[in-house]
Amino acid sequence: MKDYLKFKNTEREEYELIFRKPDKRTWGDSCDGVCFYPVIGKNPTVILINPHRSNQTILNTVIHETTHAYFPDLTEKEVTAFGNTLSRILYNDLKYRFDEDA
Repeated sequence: MKDYLKFKNTEREEYELIFRKPDKRTWGDSCDGVCFYPVIGKNPTVILINPHRSNQTILNTVIHETTHAYFPDLTEKEVTAFGNTLSRILYNDLKYRFDEDA
């Protein structure tokens, strides 16, 4: 797995998706990911994903945090429901797996 990826949302805001555990002092020890929205002069447009989780949890977290980047007006409940559904379809039904050698 790469250490980071880049993408642009529909507003052309570039995000860097970094596979690094979010700081537990701020986000708690069980945080799997966090999305920093673009605020000019305040936050970098970064998504942190905890790489020390199962492949299924990483997939779910990437979907969840990327959804935040594309749809910042959705509630946490809506993003969680969408992420859980899509990751279940990809992982359980379609048997999507990470290529560990990539």
